[in-house]
Amino acid sequence: MTANRHFKRRVRERARRTGESYTAALRHLRQIDARERSMQWQRIEKPDFGYAVHVPDAWDERPPNLKNSPWETARFGDRSDRRHSLIVFRSPQRLARTAAAIAENAQPTLQNSGFTDFRITDTLVGGREGSLLECALHDAGRVWAVREYFVVNGEVHFCLGCGSAAPEEDETLFAAMAERFEILDAG
Repeated sequence: MTANRHFKRRVRERARRTGESYTAALRHLRQIDARERSMQWQRIEKPDFGYAVHVPDAWDERPPNLKNSPWETARFGDRSDRRHSLIVFRSPQRLARTAAAIAENAQPTLQNSGFTDFRITDTLVGGREGSLLECALHDAGRVWAVREYFVVNGEVHFCLGCGSAAPEEDETLFAAMAERFEILDAG
């Protein structure tokens, strides 16, 4: 029921945003979902950082940009389509905080960079309780939408920073990445 309600919300939002009918928006999003269900995935393990991430086969890994954040561990993107990307952050827990508290703490930094339209919701990240922070940067008629998935594991927390210039097309993809995220055992 929840997934269906979530999908219907996506259809209504797309219809409102694009001006197309509900039926046309529904058809478009069903095509996107079908394409992503048939997608081939690659698993990339980062044992030094304690996680494994699953990204589409067409995506490659790029070096982290430590000027962006000292906690950035990896970047991934599609070689042929620069409209979407994934950045993985891993940082120590200074205080015992929840994923929701960490998401709320990230909001002012994004706000200072010009992001708006913030929404924080509970979600699962790799089968664990986590939080999703959504926001967008609007510039000259374009949008760069961000979905940051936060999850806590003991003394560290992880953030999957997903960015997209085509958010309605990438929402299901990013949710699948968060669902497949793995925190590796230290043993």
